[in-house]
Amino acid sequence: MEELTVSFGYTKDDVMNFVLDSFSFEKVRCTLFLIFNITSFVIGTVFLFTGKIPLGIIFIAISIGIFPIMIILSYITIYNSLKVLSSVVCILKSDGVEFISNFGQELIEYKDIFDVKITNQLIFMYLDKKKALVIPKRAFNSKDKALDFAALLVSKYKSVD
Repeated sequence: MEELTVSFGYTKDDVMNFVLDSFSFEKVRCTLFLIFNITSFVIGTVFLFTGKIPLGIIFIAISIGIFPIMIILSYITIYNSLKVLSSVVCILKSDGVEFISNFGQELIEYKDIFDVKITNQLIFMYLDKKKALVIPKRAFNSKDKALDFAALLVSKYKSVD
C-alpha cells in the first residue's frame, strides 16, 4: 500500500471546532450557566412583580453579571486547552496510522481505532469513547481529498475486525 501523508499544525480554530463538535465539559458548563442565568432572571422578575423590588434587582443583577463571567471562563478554557504543536504529520501506513509531532512519534494500529467521525471542519479518530486524535480538513488540498483520507482510514480500521 502506498503511504498517504498529511501535515498540519493545530490552531485555536481547530480547538474551538473540537469543543463545539464534541460533547465536552465546556458544553455542560455553558448549559448549566445558561440555566442558572435564566432561572435567576425569572426569579428576579417574579420578585419585582410581587413588590419585593430589592430582591428582584439582586437576582436580575446576578443574572446579568454571570453572563460575561461565563464567556470569560469559556475563553480561558479554550485558550488553555490549546497545546502548542509546531507541526503534525499524519501518515496512513499499511499497519496503522502514524502521528509525528514535537511531542513524539506514535503508530496507532488499525485494530486500536475505536471509531472515525467526520464533521464540517474536522476528522476525529477515536481510540476509545473519550480519546480522539483530530485531523483538520483544512490540512488537505481540497474537501474531496479530506473525505478520501477519511474513507481510506475507515476502510482500513473496519477491515481489521
